[in-house]
Amino acid sequence: LFCNERGSTSGSQIVNHSVRAKHREVTLYSEGPLGETVLKCYSCGVRNIFVLGFIPAQADYVVVLLCRQPCAEQNSLKDMNWDQEQWKPLITDRSFLPWLVKVPTEQEKLCARQISAAQINKLEELWKENIDATFQDLEKTGIDTEPSQVQLRYEDGYQYEKVFGPLVRLETEHDKNFKESQTQEDIEIRWNVGLNKKTIAYFTLAKTDSDMKLR
Repeated sequence: LFCNERGSTSGSQIVNHSVRAKHREVTLYSEGPLGETVLKCYSCGVRNIFVLGFIPAQADYVVVLLCRQPCAEQNSLKDMNWDQEQWKPLITDRSFLPWLVKVPTEQEKLCARQISAAQINKLEELWKENIDATFQDLEKTGIDTEPSQVQLRYEDGYQYEKVFGPLVRLETEHDKNFKESQTQEDIEIRWNVGLNKKTIAYFTLAKTDSDMKLR
């Protein structure tokens, strides 16, 4: 679970996680003031939280969730007694609006673990390899070890290899893990031959938010 408190980071924990993990859909907590609600546009149903906002209805004491474009800019909103000029985003200053997702109290902040932005980034990287990783995994040997910084000049070839050797291995491992994370299995493929005598493959990829490329 991620809270709507920024702590020592530039944005709230839930927004930081959503950006780094490329999560665009949010369901509110069941015990929150609005219950277990999926945030989506009232008009078109889009669930991307980064384009969602709200407009207060003038006749009733309610608000309507609408996406920035095109729904919040439609002229038909005036017929529904909604003021387009009052549209505001759900995320402001990298945090959800407090009436939507409550901010922890001072007492809750004192009881919470204090975590730095660097630790959050490392934990996000661990989750890419192990979704069950916890804060305690950051304390394992080697997790916080940083490679040596690149120098402008080197004393000899040994120092050069000592600096660039680990960097090359880290980059190779990162590329390997990145490609493996984009792999999809159990895909059914139907083969055919087109009118131009070229082989054609028909298959469907599962929906994904990653920048996966087909090769």
